[in-house]
Amino acid sequence: MDPEDRERQLGETRSLRELRQQLETLATAGARRRPRPRRLVLGLGAGVVVAIVLGGVALAGGFDGLRIGASHRPPPKVLQLTPLDGSPLPTPTPYPTNAAGQTYGGAQQTAEANLQSVVAERGENGYCWASDLNGPWPMNPTEAQWFTPARQKRAIPVYKSDGVTQVGVFGDVSVPQPPVWLFDQMKGMATNAGDANAWAWWTRTTAEKAALATGNSTAGITDPGRPVYLTIILGDFTRWLWSLPEGTEAPEYSWIFEVIDPGTQQVDVTGASAKLFPVPDDVDLHLVGLRDRVKM
Repeated sequence: MDPEDRERQLGETRSLRELRQQLETLATAGARRRPRPRRLVLGLGAGVVVAIVLGGVALAGGFDGLRIGASHRPPPKVLQLTPLDGSPLPTPTPYPTNAAGQTYGGAQQTAEANLQSVVAERGENGYCWASDLNGPWPMNPTEAQWFTPARQKRAIPVYKSDGVTQVGVFGDVSVPQPPVWLFDQMKGMATNAGDANAWAWWTRTTAEKAALATGNSTAGITDPGRPVYLTIILGDFTRWLWSLPEGTEAPEYSWIFEVIDPGTQQVDVTGASAKLFPVPDDVDLHLVGLRDRVKM
């Protein structure tokens, strides 16, 4: 092959590769495209976050960006492209199913089972939920910046093929796990909001830092150093948890926070927002999936 033919062939290959990348980008963007959010009507001005404070109502932050039902799981593969060499993609091997009708097995190029085969930290063979392995999914560049590597570390339950019986743990087992009562409280909040499989970040901090991390004023805090648990939950929420003025519709939200007294296990402050809370990097949040509690 003379140099001119070789250069022309390389140019065609680059063009095909660029076209493939553009198509994949368009497909991904289409999967993430969301309809315009509903207009918020509260009679309190545009953009509010409602927070319940020991029976009172506090306002902070704003609603915009996310819609109820927006998925925080990776988008599905909506476009399958033929490899550059023209060979067809392999036909996926059918997965077996358990008694609940859930598929399980290893990852394939063109298919993914509900339960993915893994080897747990202690060597046990088992399965993790695919959504647990994928983790929470940022919906915009601002969220992507909030999802630092430290905030993505997590331990994941490993099950038998039934998806129920835990046999081990996969992932970063050094990540602290919340007290059982705290996990149950976060799970209950997420379930009541409409997403029992939401994600939660939690930490033990001070009342002052918790207020700053959720965008609330510290003016009324009498003991800034008082220890509290801060929990932040991200999910596909469909139910509004608090009372609303008559004639108003529920705001759209994907984020919930709670500040909880560790001694009484009572909620001091709670609130919701359509966008993430301004938690600084020095607040050490620990990620946990709320599908099932991790048993170490």
